[in-house]
Amino acid sequence: MEPVVKKDLVFIASGGRTGTTFFGEQVKTVIDDCWSEHEPDILVADWRKSLKRIRRFGLWHMVAGRLAGLSGLRPLGHRYLAGRITKDDCVRALRRQRRGYHAAIEAPLIVESSGRWWMFADCIAEIWPDAKMVAVIRDPRDWIDSWRRHQPRRFTPNFLRWFPLGPLTPADIGDEAWKGRWDDLGQFGKTAWDWRTLYGRLDRAACENDRIRIFRFEDLFSGETGDMQALVDFIADHGARAYRVHDLAGFADTVKNASRGPRRRWRDWSAEDARLVDEMCGPLMRKYGYGLEPEWRALLEDQDDTAKPASALHAVA
Repeated sequence: MEPVVKKDLVFIASGGRTGTTFFGEQVKTVIDDCWSEHEPDILVADWRKSLKRIRRFGLWHMVAGRLAGLSGLRPLGHRYLAGRITKDDCVRALRRQRRGYHAAIEAPLIVESSGRWWMFADCIAEIWPDAKMVAVIRDPRDWIDSWRRHQPRRFTPNFLRWFPLGPLTPADIGDEAWKGRWDDLGQFGKTAWDWRTLYGRLDRAACENDRIRIFRFEDLFSGETGDMQALVDFIADHGARAYRVHDLAGFADTVKNASRGPRRRWRDWSAEDARLVDEMCGPLMRKYGYGLEPEWRALLEDQDDTAKPASALHAVA
């Protein structure tokens, strides 16, 4: 019997709209002996790829269990954060879900990107002690607008009927500060709360685990290669086993899964919208260098909204 080869695991986490699809598809092209994949247990339009995924994860996990809201990262993470399952149960479930997948990949370095891994940032070291996690953070003002353009009806009941359990809410995770205001927030405010919640969780995990590192989206895709090089080097370095990294020239030139439609820049926001985002996200924004512009501070202090666009705070939820 051949010995089982230990896998080096890296998880790329974010709240979406930050290049997770790009990293999942492209990291394997610049690191030797690396397999990278975006959301490997999600059905896609390419039936050949979907069939391969069903063979790896099983029909229950990929289809029946997902339709019932009983399999996959999102339902598991929802239950974990809502306290419906224990951390031990979560750890066992994730090991079980990924065991066959990891064994089926020949490459010793496996990189998996998903907008859901943030949910497990606090227990990733208990699931796979040597695993790394890369988190990509983005200015919430641009992130909120990117989601508006990508899924303009993200929080509407008609949209949510396709997702068992629905979105996480302040009531689910015991966020008393926002539980009573949730129904009045609208698309804009609920997306801001998402940013506050998921990046707050990633930030706390990174402070406690030096194998979790947070990179700014704006620095990674600025055209300079320094931060992208640091990210790829972090993925490739596993102590005694370091993987060769190729030249990154042109690596990030192709945008994947970009939002469409006209942008609504924060300089055109109402003061009401700006103050809501600052109330929710302000401390974490400033920690990562966002919201330091004099124009932003002036907008927060503006007491005359008459010339500004109507607030999105009370948009249809």
